[in-house]
Amino acid sequence: MAHHVRELPDPRRPSYERRIRIASEVASWGIGAALLGTAALPSTDPAARIGLLASSALLFLFATLWFHVFPESWLGRSRFAVGTAITQIIASILLVLTGGVDSRYFPYFVLPVLATVFGMRVSGTLFTGAIALIAYVATLVSEFVLTGERNQIDVGIIRFFSLISVIAMTALISRTIQETRAALRQRTDELSSQNAELALARTTSLALARVRELHELIRVIFEAAKSALPIERVYLFATRPDFLDGYTIGSDSALEEFHTDPSLPEDTPRRRALREKKTVAVNDATQEQMSQRVREHHHFASGLFVPLIQRSEVIGLMAVSSSEVRDWNAHEIRLAEVIGDASAAAVASFLALEEVRAQSDRLEERMKVLESMDNLVDALSLATDEATLAQTAARSIQQGFRLPAATVLFTDPSVAILEPVGSAGRSTPHPVVNGPTSCPAIRSGRFFEVKSAEDPVVCPFMPFRSQYSCLPLVAGGDSVGALFLEPDGDSLVDVAVLRAAADRVALSLATRRVLETAQRQATTDGLTGLHNRHFLTEQLRLMHSLAARHGQPYSVVALDVDGLKRVNDTYGHEQGDLALRALANTLRRTVRASDVGVRTGGDEFIVLMAQSTLDEARIAAERLREAIDAQGQSDPRIAITVSAGVAGWRPGRSADQVLEAADLMLYAAKRAGKDRVMAEIALAAAGGDSGAA
Repeated sequence: MAHHVRELPDPRRPSYERRIRIASEVASWGIGAALLGTAALPSTDPAARIGLLASSALLFLFATLWFHVFPESWLGRSRFAVGTAITQIIASILLVLTGGVDSRYFPYFVLPVLATVFGMRVSGTLFTGAIALIAYVATLVSEFVLTGERNQIDVGIIRFFSLISVIAMTALISRTIQETRAALRQRTDELSSQNAELALARTTSLALARVRELHELIRVIFEAAKSALPIERVYLFATRPDFLDGYTIGSDSALEEFHTDPSLPEDTPRRRALREKKTVAVNDATQEQMSQRVREHHHFASGLFVPLIQRSEVIGLMAVSSSEVRDWNAHEIRLAEVIGDASAAAVASFLALEEVRAQSDRLEERMKVLESMDNLVDALSLATDEATLAQTAARSIQQGFRLPAATVLFTDPSVAILEPVGSAGRSTPHPVVNGPTSCPAIRSGRFFEVKSAEDPVVCPFMPFRSQYSCLPLVAGGDSVGALFLEPDGDSLVDVAVLRAAADRVALSLATRRVLETAQRQATTDGLTGLHNRHFLTEQLRLMHSLAARHGQPYSVVALDVDGLKRVNDTYGHEQGDLALRALANTLRRTVRASDVGVRTGGDEFIVLMAQSTLDEARIAAERLREAIDAQGQSDPRIAITVSAGVAGWRPGRSADQVLEAADLMLYAAKRAGKDRVMAEIALAAAGGDSGAA
């Protein structure tokens, strides 16, 4: 609603009235003294002396009663005009008593009119002049009727016009003085108002310059507004772009956060002030479209909405309120604007600082996330298998992104299933997914997020409990798994960094699988699936080192296939290959899990048996020979037998010597008729030759 400007009482009026009173009293006593002095002159005739004395006495009596008996408030603003009118009547009496219109004391008759200049009001001069003209005309007419002398009429007319001239000149002088005084008073008011505004702006700016926190800034604005305006509460809207939210503080000094209803109409005082970039005064809040809660909870009855403008841009909104309906005057509105102008720069600086702090916090958080990425890479490089890799990835991602829970899922090498391998935090159990493409994230190939149960697409495998997101693990264009994340309000869900983390995990998994495949191919015989000669060398070196350092014995069983040429010649090489594969399968089923089977040639094999004595190795070799013989009896097409030689490590013996001893025992078994096991017998003397059993 439009604001009405009400005029404040002039604080200088009592001083102005007091000066007029003193001047009027001095003039009254002065004219009386002049009349008294004139009566004392030797040249004054007796009749005139009586008139002068009588008039002087009347003036003295008037001054005594008017200025010392009658109350100063009597007649109000008309007091001066009435007083000069009374002195004019006394002057008229003087004129009549001292000779009428031809009186030599006519100048005294004019003095009351001239005295109206003290009042600096044209109305007082005209009122007193009218009384003087009426009195003088009445005197002139009465004398003409009584005496009929034309000379007196001529003098009277001349003095009448001179009286009119004096009244007109005095009125002009009074008007000039009145206008000059009004201009000076206006200028004085302006200077006083400007000084008050400058002082308010200066004190507010100095106080704001010392604040460091938001609550201090709002409290300074409130104290400044409270000292300059009779208000009870200040509001600061500072959330761009709609300025719906902010903070308020009242007389209890309690800082509160508030949120404005965005559904309020466009014609609210807040929106008008922001739209028009000017102060909006609310004299009666019940007549405005405002929040009912603000009117009731904060007792907002009237107020001012002042936009905070910095470099022609609205950076905030300040509102001051009173608990009473009131008309805001122009001076109060200007003071509120001064506080707003003084606060705009501080609010802008504070908001900019808050933005810098927020950006710094976000940058620091991002740096921590990037640091966690580095830690993720380091941790992934230390993983020994896929399970450890998945657990390490889940824990690093959960901690780095401040997630309550994270789960890492891998596809199996055949890409048939997607199963949870590692988890961290309070993770929701994730089921095994048959057919990884059933996962929405893997099927879409992008970041998949669910915020509510009403989202168009949700994960069909996970019931909605809270928000969650899923990111596919893609390496070389192929999906190797997925990250299932369960964030909350404190989580740092940076999709770009999450993608980078997912790429690192996927790359580590793919690299590990490629390396394992390459290593397996490099150390595995392609036909039988047993280890090859390269792996034999490394494994034998390791066993021999443990034996030499810690005295852990090991044994070697050398195998040679009997009858493989007959199978190849009779049934073909494919059946011969099947016979070798069957031998390898039998070997894996028969020996211990810690024993290592190696194919060293076309039909030659080695079994390395860690922590095994010579007798234990001989028994194991015999069991293997019998199993292979039984396999041949069940299928004549792959019927083969093996000859075996067994040798063991003893102090002073090298790894090559152990292999040579096993070969010697194998050759002995061949010479003895094949399909048998020959084991060396250790001699009492260390390093001596071995025999066979």
